[in-house]
Amino acid sequence: VKMMIRMFDTNRSGTIGFEEFCGLWGFLAAWRSLFDRFDTDKSGNIQIDEYTNALVAFGYRLSSQFVELLFKTYDKRGEAAISFDLFVQSCISLKRMTDVFKKYDDDRDGYITLSL
Repeated sequence: VKMMIRMFDTNRSGTIGFEEFCGLWGFLAAWRSLFDRFDTDKSGNIQIDEYTNALVAFGYRLSSQFVELLFKTYDKRGEAAISFDLFVQSCISLKRMTDVFKKYDDDRDGYITLSL
C-alpha cells in the first residue's frame, strides 16, 4: 500500500487526494484485469507457468532460472502461487530493475559490465 501511495502521491505529501486516488484506482483496475487474464485456472493466485506467460506477454525475455527466482521471492508462503498484490509488486519491481539495467546498457546489447 505504501509503495502505491508513493507512486500516486504527486505532490509528495505522504497522502493521496481524491484525484490521486482516482489514478490509483484505475491503475489497480488495470492490473486486476491483467491478473485475471493470466490466472487461467481461476484459482485467485498466479502459479509459475501463468507468471511466465504473463512476463512473456509483457515483452520480457528472461531465463527460466531468473523467472523462478523472482517468483520464489514473492511466493512468501512457499505455496507455489502468488496473490494479486504480490503479482503487482513483482511486476513493478521487475520494471524498476529493467529501467536500471537499461540505464547502464549504453550500447543496448542486453549486457552490462559491473565492477566492484
